[in-house]
Amino acid sequence: MHHFRNYIISLFVLFAFSCVEEENNIGIIVPQPNDTTTHEYMNGIEPEVYVDAGVPISDIYEISILKGDKKEKVVVFQSTCPEYEAGYMNMAENDKFPLDIFKDRTISWVNFSMEGTVTVEVKVISAKISTGSETKVLPSRHRITPATSGNIISFTLSKPGQYSLEVGATGYKNGLIIFANPKETDVPDKNATGTKVLENATKDTLRQIGQSINTLYFDAGLHDIGVYQVPSNIKNIYLKDGAWVYGSLLMAGRPDVKIYGRGVLSSGRLNYRESHCIEAISGSDRIHLEGIVVADPKYFAVRLIGKNNTVKWVKIIGGWVYNCDGIAAYEGSTVSNCFIWANDDAIKIYRNNITWSDIVVWQLNNGGIIQMAWTSSNATNVKISRVDVLHAEWNKPGFNRGLLNCIGNYYRERDDVSGLQKDWVIEDVVTENAVPVVFNITPDNFTPNKIQGLTLKNWNVKMTMDTAFENEIKGKIPANSNIKPEEYFTGFVFDNVVFNGVKLTAANWLIITKTQVENLTNPIFK
Repeated sequence: MHHFRNYIISLFVLFAFSCVEEENNIGIIVPQPNDTTTHEYMNGIEPEVYVDAGVPISDIYEISILKGDKKEKVVVFQSTCPEYEAGYMNMAENDKFPLDIFKDRTISWVNFSMEGTVTVEVKVISAKISTGSETKVLPSRHRITPATSGNIISFTLSKPGQYSLEVGATGYKNGLIIFANPKETDVPDKNATGTKVLENATKDTLRQIGQSINTLYFDAGLHDIGVYQVPSNIKNIYLKDGAWVYGSLLMAGRPDVKIYGRGVLSSGRLNYRESHCIEAISGSDRIHLEGIVVADPKYFAVRLIGKNNTVKWVKIIGGWVYNCDGIAAYEGSTVSNCFIWANDDAIKIYRNNITWSDIVVWQLNNGGIIQMAWTSSNATNVKISRVDVLHAEWNKPGFNRGLLNCIGNYYRERDDVSGLQKDWVIEDVVTENAVPVVFNITPDNFTPNKIQGLTLKNWNVKMTMDTAFENEIKGKIPANSNIKPEEYFTGFVFDNVVFNGVKLTAANWLIITKTQVENLTNPIFK
């Protein structure tokens, strides 16, 4: 009902300013100085457009962005944990477990671009959120202090980033994520040769595109393309701010594809595990992903197993079942300024020369946050910087849990190659709330898996102690192995690691963390 009310108010505002349009004789509305009335939505699309197409809009929050005298509303989307219904959209029995755990949960989110300083004004329109409770804006490293007046919460952003507004101890169960993007500087020309501008695109629309087209431009509005296998002639896929594209983008043998913009790619209309959201395989190297939101995953969100990929300012939100992994980008890749909501492994690092930085993670009840290995993966020269963990909601111990997780060949699939993780640096890691387990480095002994050189620097992490969860760092030695135990886990460095408020030292770390260790040479502490 409130969407209709906003629509009527918008019409009234437009009428009130019609005289200004006539006087200027240029056909646009010109606000008067010091006028802070909300005149329009930021991307020019009213929420009713999304509602009519079945895109879920938040019934908990409304948001306006203020910059100077200008105030614009922005559409707030919402993902709701679905109810389990066997067979619906190929729901499997295994889906029942997470969907029962997160029953009635929602996550609202908003996506906009900014430059300079802006004020975010959040209006709470649901009794699910009590604005009389303590309010936080995370990550805490940004030191943002919100102000509350009645049902309005406001705060100032001085730079782009991904932020979580959390009201009260359990407000995160109907939380709000703010995706504040940097201003776009790389917008394709609609009229350029080889560019196809798409309005309300469908599967049939894409099938009819000829070989002379190299750029797809999804204009603002709704599109439904299904599972799209990117053809060899398409090198650029642009999602304009305000574009909502139902479907997935798959590349096999398609190097040098750029997918970018400020729009949304949603798996909301795909079946469960029908398709990864974005996938590049079979020599699809140098994939460039930038700026878009990957919404409603029902399978792996971003899976780039070619070399030398770039992923930046990509946001993943709204996956509820298992197998909803976050981002994998293989050898030589760089991932930066991303948000990952995952119900499987979030940060997957399985190859050499990979760099991650400025990552915000919300982990549900399955998967490792930083996963070092699965089966016999090899990764040398890895650097991970500035990871903020908002939540980790593991509800029971398991092999695939942990802030830092190394599994090895758990399922004992045939694999004759040993795994090696060498020369890793993981720095500036913060857990905003206590997590159930920090270290779960327990590769299975079916296949050799060694770690040689792992530096943890400037960590400030919290863990709930004395539960069924247990920290473990255990190098497993296969039967009949000629490798000495001291060759398994070596070169561990704890450089200013603070655990539950205490800096770890050689004398206290096993006591404070209660970590079980095997075949680990004594770490160095700084």
